[in-house]
Amino acid sequence: MKKLVSLILILAMCLGCLAGCGQSKTTDADSAKLIGVCMQNMSSSISELEATALKEMFEPLGYDVQVASADDSVSNQTQQIQNFILMGAQMLVILPCEIETLEDVLLEAREAGIKVVISGGTGSISEDAYDAVSCDDEYMIGMYVASICKTWVEANMDPNGDWDVAFLSSTISVDAKSRCAGEAQILEPWLKNEAGEYVTLMGEVVDEANRVKNPVYCEMIASRVSSYESCAPEMDISGDNRSVVAGVLTDNPNVRVIIAYNSLVSTAGSQYIMDTYPEAEQKEFAFFSAGVMGDEYEYLIGAVSDTAGTSSVFRGACQFGGGDAAATLANLSYNVLFGEAGKDYGKSNPNSIGLYFPVAAEYNGGNAALVCFDTPSYIETYTYDQVLSMDGLMTYWDSVNGYNKNMQQAPSAAEPAGAAGGPIEGGTAYTSVQAGIGGDEIHEFDLMDDGTCRFFLPGNAMITDVYGGSYTIDADGVTVHVTGLANVDTGSAYTTPGLWSYIDAATGECTLIIDPEHFTYTTEAGEAPAMGAPEGEAPQGEGAAYLYEFDGIAGKETMEIDLLPDGTCRLSLPGNPVLTDVYAGTYTREGDTVTITGLTNVDASSSYTTPGLWDWIVDGNTVITVDDGAGAFTPAR
Repeated sequence: MKKLVSLILILAMCLGCLAGCGQSKTTDADSAKLIGVCMQNMSSSISELEATALKEMFEPLGYDVQVASADDSVSNQTQQIQNFILMGAQMLVILPCEIETLEDVLLEAREAGIKVVISGGTGSISEDAYDAVSCDDEYMIGMYVASICKTWVEANMDPNGDWDVAFLSSTISVDAKSRCAGEAQILEPWLKNEAGEYVTLMGEVVDEANRVKNPVYCEMIASRVSSYESCAPEMDISGDNRSVVAGVLTDNPNVRVIIAYNSLVSTAGSQYIMDTYPEAEQKEFAFFSAGVMGDEYEYLIGAVSDTAGTSSVFRGACQFGGGDAAATLANLSYNVLFGEAGKDYGKSNPNSIGLYFPVAAEYNGGNAALVCFDTPSYIETYTYDQVLSMDGLMTYWDSVNGYNKNMQQAPSAAEPAGAAGGPIEGGTAYTSVQAGIGGDEIHEFDLMDDGTCRFFLPGNAMITDVYGGSYTIDADGVTVHVTGLANVDTGSAYTTPGLWSYIDAATGECTLIIDPEHFTYTTEAGEAPAMGAPEGEAPQGEGAAYLYEFDGIAGKETMEIDLLPDGTCRLSLPGNPVLTDVYAGTYTREGDTVTITGLTNVDASSSYTTPGLWDWIVDGNTVITVDDGAGAFTPAR
């Protein structure tokens, strides 16, 4: 009798899941090709875009991608995950309501042999509860919302005007609290991490004597806020929130600048302003937030153009995931399902952060525009003029040319194997796993049938450049000579792929050994090249290289100091795609203690004349302790 009851319960749970997922029937044979997608809700743009990207990635491969919406209910999401476990799903992709409450059921899924990929953050749950996470630095996202707000306010608001500020916050989860804490840093004169400790621009903890000014601090904002708590009402992260905005303005009619948790409330709040206030007053308002995944672009465009977009006071935003968070999640999910753990993906996969600056026509030669760029791994603020002068700036929309539709375009569903190698339309893709500054990364060479080739890093949210060239294959059928690799974006400052030692940075030439059976490649020496000098190995020419690993804001960073026989030295961050500066100076050595003086940027035109991101280097001078055996050094603080 007990067995009969258990069978009835299981059948009921399966029927419940089928109803929730909008499917009428799933057979045992189908379950082996089932991917369960558990969304927090389907009212947000990110949910819709991620669901679409996953379907486009896996359905052409014969997978049944079933999407379930928890409607913001933790109990619903837990039940849906349990149902997918019973149905024998091969993989679960989850945008969680509250990640801490899902730990037990996710552990159950992995014990059942199901792959688990999480979109967002993992909070404090065990790493055993998931295979990989496409994660965001929520605190950093919040700080960049503050940065954009600071830029706009200082350029547009009257410092002596009678206006106030409000924050629309969320405490629904650890990640939400982190983002809001980052936004609140606009009130802090000194740079701090989330724990409240003083840090350098690279995230190194320092004492009060060595604290640095906070680049996102805005005195015009801070002077109008007695305390964050007094002006930060709770908002609904997936709701309309017009009533919340109305309540804020009722309580304090002088509020004109609103910093919100997400861009859903910025669009709704902006619409409330447009519907409620006369046109003459609308220009006084400004909303800033994070998110920007779908229709919010219309509101950003509408903030700078009278002829395009939805009329709006949504002045600027920070986008987690950079250009395309949905495609990034789909690519990671593909690698988890088909890749080899530790090679094709990492446990934690940080997303880039994109900044969207709606630039008024007066800043852009008479043309209004919406421009975006990926941020570096440290805190910095920018004026509109600085943004417009940046290399690699992406224009999403401008009043002359309209939309740049390709910037947000997801990878073609016809090429889902972009990170795995194999036949592609018009050629063959070969991949190689390389050691990058943030962990293992995948490099891909597409050898086309017409003798051309292209090189790029599939799925990498930070390094998005594509390089084109030509190739020839030796008589052995596996030795490939690549020549003339050049950036297909002729406006990019990175004309050739100069970050990897097996590709000549000057000529774009390299030699590969391809494996036609497994669609992989190695270098001419037969080994996957590593970025930067190995521990204990001498740099090019005579001398010795020493490495120092430290915790930066974006994770582990590696610095290299080369001590040359002539008494000169070099400092660099090998393989770092953002911090590419090289500094040269002189040194003296007594035993293991090395005194370095006069470090100066070898690029005389750079505005960063000395290395100013690390507190143990002052005016280009420092002292380090070297370990010849390990090829490492530590700052002598």
